[in-house]
Amino acid sequence: MTLRRRLTLVLLATAVPLVGGIVWLRSQAEHRATERILREIAQFRMEAVGRERCESAPADLDRLAVPAGPRPGALPNGAYPRPRALLGDFSARMGPPRGPMRPWRPMSMYAYDGAYHSRDASAPAFPVGLRAHLDAGEKFASAIEQHDGERWHLIALRTTWNDGPCAFVLARGPAPPRLPREWVFVSSASALCGALLAAVWLAVGPVIRRVRALAREMGVSAATRYERPVAVEGNDEIAALARAFNAAGSEVREHLLAVEKREEALRSFLANTTHDVMIPLTVLQGHLSLLRQRIDEGAPILRQQVHAAAEEAAYLGALVHNLSAAAKLDAGEGIVRRDPVDLSALVERLVERHRPLAEPRGISIAFAVPPDEAVHVLGDLTLIEQAVGNVIANAVRYDDPGGHVAVNLETLRDEPRRFRLRVVDDGPGVSDAELGRLGERHFRGQAGRARHQDGQGLGLHIACTVAASHGFELRFARPEAGGLEVELAGPLASGPAADPDAGPGR
Repeated sequence: MTLRRRLTLVLLATAVPLVGGIVWLRSQAEHRATERILREIAQFRMEAVGRERCESAPADLDRLAVPAGPRPGALPNGAYPRPRALLGDFSARMGPPRGPMRPWRPMSMYAYDGAYHSRDASAPAFPVGLRAHLDAGEKFASAIEQHDGERWHLIALRTTWNDGPCAFVLARGPAPPRLPREWVFVSSASALCGALLAAVWLAVGPVIRRVRALAREMGVSAATRYERPVAVEGNDEIAALARAFNAAGSEVREHLLAVEKREEALRSFLANTTHDVMIPLTVLQGHLSLLRQRIDEGAPILRQQVHAAAEEAAYLGALVHNLSAAAKLDAGEGIVRRDPVDLSALVERLVERHRPLAEPRGISIAFAVPPDEAVHVLGDLTLIEQAVGNVIANAVRYDDPGGHVAVNLETLRDEPRRFRLRVVDDGPGVSDAELGRLGERHFRGQAGRARHQDGQGLGLHIACTVAASHGFELRFARPEAGGLEVELAGPLASGPAADPDAGPGR
């Protein structure tokens, strides 16, 4: 259902009961006014007649109640005409009557004694319902009866005389119809409803056109991936809706662009990764094929070939771990856990893991940790271990044969509740221009590219990203003796979280 039809139905549903209620209220008001006028006329007539005149001729109460002599506006029988505006006869307002008109009957009055009997033979029987009200002590009571095809108002009055033939008076006058016959009023109300319907129909038209235009522009904006905003006109609710749609569309577009950028980076990353993984895998397969051939020939196995195969396998494993860490960080997961991490045990474990890779090349690797205290930090053990492992692996991989790698963990005396982890090698190092770019993704120094063609430049970038996500600081420096120094520093765990038993470390 359209908005215009809905509003029309709502207006009709509201206007029809409203007009009906007004007609009913007017009818009730006319009934009450007629009752009040009849009662006042009856009281006035009884006061004018008096007790003596009423008791002398109770059967002629109507004649006694009318002053003697003709008066302007009196009927031929001496009675006065009914007040049309007050008693409900609206024929004068409506013009000439349509069809035959019933003769109008004047108000009649009848006197009754204390037993509700009348000496007037034409007097009707006193209504039982009115008698009950008067017997209850009320001064007057009213009712409506149907007589001779017309509706009559009955007014029962208790006079000031408690006995005699005029103890009670019954007045009967014409009552207005159940519903008013003012068709002018009804037709006016109907015309008003029609005018309201037309006004609503016309007023809603521009609103509907704007809503439809806004819907079309929303479709166009969605088709252009929210690049084209919808037009905002005015400062009403529809304009507010357009602004809200533009704001939501802008957020959706930013999200779509971020997703597209991430997908593009992922495609590029996977393409580069496939190439970088295939190189060490091919080399490893070559070493294993040569070793298998020498075993089949019964020739002695060369130690150099075994070490080369082990080195390629280690590099391949480190590359896979780096890819996993990079995917986790790129997905925006951040730090998954914040558990106590024992840096002392982590350093010892990583040094022992890389020692088999350093010894075949004659590289000595040593470490030092605080002997009397455990160094704990809060963070994700997997990411921290990957970051520190990348720094140590980078030092071993790019150091000269016969070189030295030192890993030193300490707590700072001048800065309490902080640690510092340094990894120093005496390899070729990097230039000043390259030193500030070591943490960039896919960046590799000139010496590293010359020594190993198959690197991807992810290790130190992951270390920088993990450090930043944990609130640590990662700095690169060139020692005076040459090589490269990588320093990781940050706050220690404090409070209950520093307890290794407070939670899992992995």
